[in-house]
Amino acid sequence: MPTVTQKGLAVAWGITSTAYNNWSTGSAVALSVHATEQSVTKDAKMGESADPITGATLGIVFYDFTTEIQLRVYPKSTTIAGALTAAATLPAIGDKFIITDGSDAVAAATFIVMKVGRTRKVSDKTEFDITLKAWETDLSTTAS
Repeated sequence: MPTVTQKGLAVAWGITSTAYNNWSTGSAVALSVHATEQSVTKDAKMGESADPITGATLGIVFYDFTTEIQLRVYPKSTTIAGALTAAATLPAIGDKFIITDGSDAVAAATFIVMKVGRTRKVSDKTEFDITLKAWETDLSTTAS
């Protein structure tokens, strides 16, 4: 019997089971969506200090760290009526948005909805593009 040898690199594949909650009204409303893409970007502002004579950079300071997530999701439900309701329910700009993901500590956080778009197609499902942002300090309670 031949021996099978697997070669290559181990990779984390796809998006794990993730829950999305929209807290726009103060009570958690689970969004009926399924994620197809999730993109995470970490960013910070930077200040430089320079030598006043030569102009050479002497040091840098990073501050105001943020995490931005871009989601592409499609609305879903167990019924047609529920799917139509889900397809019409976009989060509002400034909403608190909580991502629960047991296998991704970067994505699992409390965010603020910064941008939302919906794409409707003749031959495919409706999709939402949602841009979320989180700061080092939870600012979701101060958004207005």
